[in-house]
Amino acid sequence: MEKIRTLLGTRGALLTALLRRGRVPYLAAGVVLLLGVSGVAVAAESGTFSSSPASTPPPSVAAAPSTDTGQLAGFPAAGGGNNIVQVINHADGHFRMDGKVKVNQIPGPNAGPKNVAFAYSSCTDCQTMAVALEINLISTNARNIQPLNEAVAVNYRCTRCVTYARAIQYDIQVDDPNQVRSDVRDLTRQMDAALKHIKSSHETFVQALDEVNTVVAEFNGLGTYLKDQHDMATDPMTPGASPLPPASDSPSDSPTPTVSGAPVESSSPSPEPTPSTSP
Repeated sequence: MEKIRTLLGTRGALLTALLRRGRVPYLAAGVVLLLGVSGVAVAAESGTFSSSPASTPPPSVAAAPSTDTGQLAGFPAAGGGNNIVQVINHADGHFRMDGKVKVNQIPGPNAGPKNVAFAYSSCTDCQTMAVALEINLISTNARNIQPLNEAVAVNYRCTRCVTYARAIQYDIQVDDPNQVRSDVRDLTRQMDAALKHIKSSHETFVQALDEVNTVVAEFNGLGTYLKDQHDMATDPMTPGASPLPPASDSPSDSPTPTVSGAPVESSSPSPEPTPSTSP
């Protein structure tokens, strides 16, 4: 319990500093704080907050409440899953990364999936990378669609560090979310394989980034559905950053990336995502 209080206090301080600087929308910061403490879909224990803007603006939030769904203005829709990747690095001279792939099938009227990548470094001559890929198959009958996609990187007392977070989200409206398109199957399979290869081959940061970019570029046909956010921190100290628990508390040194909702390589690969029920 004491550890939870300490972690909550640390993230609360980071959240306050971040909101004060206006870097991340209130909803995104609140979601990450709550999910980080509860441990929902966490790939590796960490925290985050970034000094540089993401490459694309965050998804818009509905300006008015929906009379059909009862959603309040400024609050995200409840339907859809959470894909949260968090990586913390305290190891000098070490490249630490984690990634996760998830497919959400959302047949209901509310679609509010969340895709978040956080990377945190406090070390010397180190590199850190967090990659979150989420593909949302949303019903064409959905009335309240408010996906969240955030990438945040932070350095704390870091010397010659490169810290990188990448949040890749595809929001695709389809007649039947229970039917997974072939291009979606191929994308999940290839990104899953790329993340596993990065972890098992001990690639450098540059090589790992190139491998992720190659997979995204190969599926340009899905570009109209893509929200691609990335954040990189190279300064020794991100304004407002605080110390986080040591890397020994994190399982991110495992030989393979944490992957959820995506197929593993087999003789007959076929992803079987779990449908998300909308309230």
